Amino acid sequence: MLRNPITTAVLIAAGLLFSPGSTRAATLQQVLDEARAASGAPGASVAIVNGGNLTFAGSSGIADLATGRPVTVDTLYSLASVTKTFTSTMVLRLYEQGRLGLDDVIEPYVPPYIPSTNQVTIRDLLGMTSGYHDVEGDPIIVHWLADPNHVWTRSQILTRVQPVTFTPGTQYQYSNTNYVLLGGIIDSVSNLGVGGEFQQFIVQPVGLEDDAFFDRVPSAAPRIAHGYNKQGGELVDTFAGAEMLGVPTSIWGTVWTDGGIAATASGVARFTDALFGGKILEPATLAMMEQPGPDGSYGLGTYQLHFDGHDWQGNDGYYSGFTSVTMYDSTRQVTISVLANYTDPLGRDAAYLIWYRLAAAYDHTATAAQ
Repeated sequence: MLRNPITTAVLIAAGLLFSPGSTRAATLQQVLDEARAASGAPGASVAIVNGGNLTFAGSSGIADLATGRPVTVDTLYSLASVTKTFTSTMVLRLYEQGRLGLDDVIEPYVPPYIPSTNQVTIRDLLGMTSGYHDVEGDPIIVHWLADPNHVWTRSQILTRVQPVTFTPGTQYQYSNTNYVLLGGIIDSVSNLGVGGEFQQFIVQPVGLEDDAFFDRVPSAAPRIAHGYNKQGGELVDTFAGAEMLGVPTSIWGTVWTDGGIAATASGVARFTDALFGGKILEPATLAMMEQPGPDGSYGLGTYQLHFDGHDWQGNDGYYSGFTSVTMYDSTRQVTISVLANYTDPLGRDAAYLIWYRLAAAYDHTATAAQ
């Protein structure tokens, strides 16, 4: 993940900064088109929200190379780890309702076969300080992940969890295990389950009924862009062989509370604006969510980024043909969200490359408009 400050000088030297065109929207669309092409991504969608208003929504490229289906502003993408911010928000809403405590050990909330549960707290899971290794690197899980039609259950994943490797709360260690466990905790304290809480806490309040899906809804499946991973110089369609709604079971669904939401760029941007703009969580809870942990950046499902003289708060994702970035600048009340259907294990992160260019262009067109 790219979390280091990047200056305008660095962007200029790298050729990542564009001059504004005749109109702001045209400039941003041009930046998107050029950045998407430079990233190698077949397709990308972006959205900018300013002061609660969607001020720019753009799309570029192809959602499905086999059919030539173009990306549109209504195209859905797997959010990968941007899902973690949604999951954290759901857990924190349950905390605000008194249904769990952040400093509760997780033992009462999870199956007894999971180790170290009398040491790890819910806060540790949210902040990636539990000490659990990433279960998605387990050889058996990796084998199952290679099957786009594998039928997943959360217990199937959690039986592979190993004991913690350091004293919980003392170190930051990124691990998807934390957020898969949080999904189980949501299920254990809620009669609605992950999908129901998602609808109640996020979709309905923010108005994302057509823009964000956690459950594998058949009507949404045709709108999801295919993911593409670069392997040996070739683009590999990560949807190849997927028979269940045509979408791999590992990228979409409520079992994956670490990465299973499918959404549009505008949906992600509106959620990001609502969350960090103080419309979902109470001020004290939001401040706690944003407070950096031991790594100095990652809070409770979100991290801080300094770029081009501005401080941003948000998250990113990278998995199986999809990259995503969504960031909010509280000083200007601006959100920029980018989703792309491309991963390159040996190259630059497509969504980040596009996000940096869009953020720089946004700053410079704003200056030019003054």
